[in-house]
Amino acid sequence: MDELTPILDELLPFLTRYEAWIYVALGLVALFQLRWLVQSWHEWRNAVFGLEREIAQRRFAAPLTIFILMAMLVVGEFVLVSFVAPSYPQVVLLATPTLDLQATATISPTAGVTPTPPPASQVTLNAPVTEGCKAGVIEWLSPKADETVSATIELKGVVNVPNLGFYKYEYSQMQNDKWTTIAAGNTPMVSGTIGFWNTSQLPAGDYLLRLVVADNENQLFPACVIRVRVVQP
Repeated sequence: MDELTPILDELLPFLTRYEAWIYVALGLVALFQLRWLVQSWHEWRNAVFGLEREIAQRRFAAPLTIFILMAMLVVGEFVLVSFVAPSYPQVVLLATPTLDLQATATISPTAGVTPTPPPASQVTLNAPVTEGCKAGVIEWLSPKADETVSATIELKGVVNVPNLGFYKYEYSQMQNDKWTTIAAGNTPMVSGTIGFWNTSQLPAGDYLLRLVVADNENQLFPACVIRVRVVQP
């Protein structure tokens, strides 16, 4: 599996981003081969001599093989995008501008004293519980803000904006502006499972979980951000 991870990291974002175009391309090839398949079948049935029938059989076998291959590729694309990509961790699909969600007013320190920021696990009261979420439009349904999570959790939410382009869901440790993309999608979600988040390898502490949504012109909506606490058994 470790050997396949770099391949999946590159392949899954590509298949997800160009899903519609891949279906169109495979469908066109399949239709062309189907037309050639029907024509070859008629030639095979109408062939009289042995050599003629052998040539017609070869002509029939070639488009049949390609047609079956296109069908298998369509099924493979569907399975990878619909089942593998949503549950595959750490799939970075689309880059969007980093939002400064932890920005706070600067307080001048006392002369000669350098303030030391508290550890991330202790920063709980000064961070926003939720930010940018809008009920029925862009929001988290599960987990809820300040909920404690562990292991692999199911992420449920709402992505219901006009002219949806894509959405992605990410996490970041408190007081850390580096966001890690879990996965992404491009299908509107009124109320359902967006994906899964495997927290088993994360250090225990407070994290921000955000939902980034863009329209089909790549214009970003305000990101929906909640705080959750990761604990390890």
